[in-house]
Amino acid sequence: MIREQFLKDAIAAKVLESQTVYVVVTDLEGKYTYLNHYFCTKFIVNPEEAIGRDSMLSIVAEDRSVCIKMVQECLSEPGKVVRGKLRKPTNRQEEAATSFWEFQAITDEEGIPVQLLCLGFDLSEHQKVAAELNFKSRLLDTIGQPAVAFDLEGTVTYWNRAAEKTYGYSSEEILGQNISITVQEYNPGDIEAAQSALMAGKQWVQEQIHRDKNGRNFPAKIIDSPIRNEYGEIIGVIATTQDISKEKAHQESIKSHKEQLDKMMQNVPGAVFQMELTPEGKLYFPYISREVSQLYHKLTPELLKSSAEPGFEAVHEDDVGRLKQAIGNAVQGDLSELDLEYRVKTLVPDQYKWNQVRARPELKKGGGIVWYGIFEDINEQKIAAAEHDKLLETTTNQNKRLKDFSFMVSHNIRSSVANLMGLVEMVRAEPANQEYLDMMDLTVNRLNNTISNVNELLNFEQSLDMTTWVPCNLVETITRAIELNNEIIFKKGIQFLVGVPDDLCVNSVPAYLDSIFHNLITNAIKYGTTKNKKTVDIIGIQEGRNIVVRVRDYGIGINLARYEDKIFKLGGRLHRDSRGEGLGLFMTKHQVEALGGTIEVESAEGFGSTFILTFAQ
Repeated sequence: MIREQFLKDAIAAKVLESQTVYVVVTDLEGKYTYLNHYFCTKFIVNPEEAIGRDSMLSIVAEDRSVCIKMVQECLSEPGKVVRGKLRKPTNRQEEAATSFWEFQAITDEEGIPVQLLCLGFDLSEHQKVAAELNFKSRLLDTIGQPAVAFDLEGTVTYWNRAAEKTYGYSSEEILGQNISITVQEYNPGDIEAAQSALMAGKQWVQEQIHRDKNGRNFPAKIIDSPIRNEYGEIIGVIATTQDISKEKAHQESIKSHKEQLDKMMQNVPGAVFQMELTPEGKLYFPYISREVSQLYHKLTPELLKSSAEPGFEAVHEDDVGRLKQAIGNAVQGDLSELDLEYRVKTLVPDQYKWNQVRARPELKKGGGIVWYGIFEDINEQKIAAAEHDKLLETTTNQNKRLKDFSFMVSHNIRSSVANLMGLVEMVRAEPANQEYLDMMDLTVNRLNNTISNVNELLNFEQSLDMTTWVPCNLVETITRAIELNNEIIFKKGIQFLVGVPDDLCVNSVPAYLDSIFHNLITNAIKYGTTKNKKTVDIIGIQEGRNIVVRVRDYGIGINLARYEDKIFKLGGRLHRDSRGEGLGLFMTKHQVEALGGTIEVESAEGFGSTFILTFAQ
């Protein structure tokens, strides 16, 4: 029903230009003073020509008396809305358009009628809708689709045969009942949204839990459409129902299987995937488990579903080519299993971790290739393998060094024992010979040195894994090594020139660093000076991410052409007058390498030597 407020608002421009309502204004003699665009378009009227013409001429002759009566009634009672149906001729012969009209007088300030406002509604469209709904209802009777109708209070007014079968209620049982007896569960918010849509003339689709006569609950898909009366007013709803129990059961089954699959995927050490290459060359992942984000934090199944390119962007640039080449090999007909190790980025810039991909390619019907496989994080295995290889290498090297040293020690001990046995016989023959006793003392000392060196080497090998790393100040380390040898340095008149920044530190094992510089400094004292040159230079600088220390002497030097391969070997002696066991530089090299550094030597016989230490930081 159109209320009084609507009539007042009807004069507003928006209503005047409505595409659904005829708006006509006449004077008290029935002559047009205003016609809106919708009226003029519908009845093919030129508004300029129509203004001032008698409006009665546009009404079918048989209905003019009805129109006059409506006009007289509203003029006699200003403010009253008078309603009725009138026919107007159309451009088609022998046809007239039936409209529903509401007349009301427009009064002046004193309440005297001055004009007549006429609002019209085309009933032909509503009649078509009603006919269409009736046709659909009959059609649904035929195809088995439940169709019901109810008024705005929810009272059932129509119930087809399919509804009887689905709900168990006969038409006689349900007609006049409230539709709510068929609904088990609903969302109040959905009801409000449905009412709003229907009152706006729109269709509404929703899912509800319905209940049949026997108490069985089932999920239903509901499609509600508004029903209008001949005046265009919404008077009810026609609803179609689809029992979606099987569809929901299927969805639940899929959901359950997906949840089970997801749980299984969580226990798989990696990301299971299906990768596809289309005939057009598009590479993407129709499926990949969410564990892919554990391999690289920026990757998700949704991202890779459209393209595999984000996956390649996560791979180390040196490994991308190998992965793409393997895919290219499959395109060329090589359908052997894909098994590659590669590196991916981490949250730490310039740091990578190892992954592995294993997949089986298959040709697709209609073209293209599909791979089924798994991505795995093998970083811990790679680290463990590297540690195993390192341990094996360390053990092998230790065994080799101990074997070499055992031969040397065995030779020295046999030599010392043989000397002692000979000297014992000589002392027995000449007990008072002091020279024999001095020779015996020298031999015993050498034997003692040999045994001490054995202990020192064993302690060194044992301590390789018992280390604590701390920042060590280089100036302090070098100063300690020099002070330990102050007596002999002073006695020989040697000068050490140290050029190392006071704040330069090496991340190291303190005992190792002390031993390294102690051996290099004692070597420089022994072999790095001459009568004319008694200076040793120690220079340390930062070079990029490395610390480089050079220990340079000006002594007798080393014949590198002859001894280069023996300098850092166990038992290597580089000078004829050397009385050592060849242990110092051997231990120095391995201590430097244990700290992740390197040691090199530059030397020429007669021109001194420079030992170059490089420590990576």
